[in-house]
Amino acid sequence: MSTALLLLFAIGLLLPQEENLRELSGMSQDDAAAIVDGNDLDPSNAQFKKLLYRTGTVDSAVLRQWAKRSNGVSQAQITAAPEQFRFHPFSLDAKVNSIHRFSYSKEDARNFLSGFYFADCQTDDGAEFTLVSRSSVASWPLNQALSKPQSIQFDGFFLANQSIKLDQENGFGSRPVFIARRFAWRPDEENTELKIDATLVALARAGVDISLLDIVKARNGKSIGTRESVCYWQMLAACKTARPAESTKPIGFTAMLLKPIDSVGKSASVQGRVRQCVPIKITSAEAIDQLGTDTCYQLSIFPDLDGRPVRVATEKGSPEEYKNAFPVTVCTLDLPSGYDSESIVGNTFQYNGFFYRLWAYPSERTENSALDNQPSPLMMAYSLVKIKSTSGQLQTLLTAVLLAMAIAVGFVIWFVMRAKKSETRSELPDQIEAW
Repeated sequence: MSTALLLLFAIGLLLPQEENLRELSGMSQDDAAAIVDGNDLDPSNAQFKKLLYRTGTVDSAVLRQWAKRSNGVSQAQITAAPEQFRFHPFSLDAKVNSIHRFSYSKEDARNFLSGFYFADCQTDDGAEFTLVSRSSVASWPLNQALSKPQSIQFDGFFLANQSIKLDQENGFGSRPVFIARRFAWRPDEENTELKIDATLVALARAGVDISLLDIVKARNGKSIGTRESVCYWQMLAACKTARPAESTKPIGFTAMLLKPIDSVGKSASVQGRVRQCVPIKITSAEAIDQLGTDTCYQLSIFPDLDGRPVRVATEKGSPEEYKNAFPVTVCTLDLPSGYDSESIVGNTFQYNGFFYRLWAYPSERTENSALDNQPSPLMMAYSLVKIKSTSGQLQTLLTAVLLAMAIAVGFVIWFVMRAKKSETRSELPDQIEAW
């Protein structure tokens, strides 16, 4: 074979071929031939359902790598020659104007998804297309225009140029249709309608996909699962740069227990003594790249309950009661200067960061209790501020000359603190309903 032929052969291997790009979708040439451009999208179509199912099984990182091969392909090219890009992977940024839900009948939903979402999308240059997604964002209103278009990013497959019928009167005209498992949402401004406050904006700007918080909320009271690992690492990585606005009042220990789902992603601050510090070795290459390290730390801390009991609801029987201590889990990328995982134990800090969720883990405490696992609020901390001990200071003030005055002052202090304790006791929930 001549040098010229070898060169042409090598170039051919490097160029993304139509069949190669279609391969990731799991769709065949016969599947491609069965799709007709210009028709109304049929949710019961076999190829459509097959591709929709495929988006939930292909690895997202792999899909992203393959989608990069389609960079530079414009919407105009796809519209003009849809058959050339059938089932190809794409990674796109867009703005969503509205989102609509389609639900399968019980018969059609058997052994399949219960439904999906249609999103009316537009590129930065104004090209319109439709995104079919297996999921949406819980706070987004359905079947109506959003108060302001929202920026999203997704990795998915191109299906066809087809129209969408939402009902007898409404729908989208024939245009490119893409199918994705989900889309990422990082809002850049506060939005009351969509429940986006300043803290969530700060997290989004630091790289957190806010739509993933729906998965976190759905796992309230459970162990940390692989399904939420992406959000877990994003939240921890955000602690490197994200900070709540100065006017933001952080939630405390009580809110973490009383309203754990509403508190997800909120600015949080809690004070407590470190009981245990465990270095966590990170194995995910993507997480290491995000965090800038292969090690983080998980601290188990005990806030001062001030004599108040914490009761946790159980699935059966009486609630489990904690009289003297209740654990809070704090994850952090760095320990304060001068401390390691052993020397930090026993010290008291103020932990500032973001509440993740209420989680549960195996512990000796729950082995012989009515609980399957130990519940604990979990937060990501960007700072640990040492609380200096004041023990012994009163002794320097107690002298024989001022003994009577000290007793009088002590009585007043006792009376005030007793009133504060009585007032604070009512703040804790009667019972944590975590399950």
